[in-house]
Amino acid sequence: MLTVLFYVLLCMAAAHFIYERIVLPSVRLHYRNKLFELRDIVRSQIISNNGKEDVYAAELVHEALNNAINRLHLMTLPNRVRAQRRLSANPEIQAKIRREVELFKKYSDGSLAATIKESAKILDNVLFFNSLMLILYTLPLMLSIWIVAKVLQTANQLLTLLTERQSLEQAVMLLPDRQVAKLVAEDNYTYA
Repeated sequence: MLTVLFYVLLCMAAAHFIYERIVLPSVRLHYRNKLFELRDIVRSQIISNNGKEDVYAAELVHEALNNAINRLHLMTLPNRVRAQRRLSANPEIQAKIRREVELFKKYSDGSLAATIKESAKILDNVLFFNSLMLILYTLPLMLSIWIVAKVLQTANQLLTLLTERQSLEQAVMLLPDRQVAKLVAEDNYTYA
């Protein structure tokens, strides 16, 4: 049994190494290139220089895309949870983020909004791929918890049905035979 466990752990370690060191950098590079394409679109809008407000919004998006390009490796589930906790505990950072978002909404046009939406999709994909091994490792635990929860829910429903006998007793005492027969009849059996 210990030998089997050793080989399972060895296979998991090999799979983890292959994913983290070979597959994941390629995936990140793919999404980084997509972010570069989006940044090039924003740069062309800055160069075309339609108006001061448009340039300001484009520069905001340009900086945001640069930050995203440089921080793809930070997009993991533990970092997301940690960031959400710290953001909810720090109203100053929340206010700063809200100010930046309001500035963007104030000065941006439709193409910049589409660029932001596309970059958000890319970051969601990166978050998934960066956290894939964690999801796979915790999947047996999550499935076990889900199965136990379903068993407890079913047991609770059965216990509720067994302890609440009043409805059947009242029906037997108060309803005519045909209606009681319909209440207790099996689905495949009909009464005349």
